[in-house]
Amino acid sequence: MGFKYESPNELMVVKLIEEINKGTIDVITFTSPPSAQGLFRIATNHSLEQSLERSLNAKVIVTVIGPSTRMILEENNVFVDVMPDIYKMGPMIKALSEFVKYGSYKDRL
Repeated sequence: MGFKYESPNELMVVKLIEEINKGTIDVITFTSPPSAQGLFRIATNHSLEQSLERSLNAKVIVTVIGPSTRMILEENNVFVDVMPDIYKMGPMIKALSEFVKYGSYKDRL
């Protein structure tokens, strides 16, 4: 059994971007390069890429699962706040919770 990729619902992604831009999203996690690529592709299609970049850098804790995903964010001029040492879901969530627990984010939100 393998994985099946389905394109995201573009309208839902635009709504997510709008919520990020409004400041109602505090944290976002990216678990694969395609998830980050898809977000920025849709943002670009709707002329929202610059506002998304600004909002992610100013208002949101950006968390990635590993270096290849981090690279996509950095290519889109987005600073990554959290990346675990072990590139799996559990360690990613633990690293995020420690980041929040120790208050490293408070000046951004």
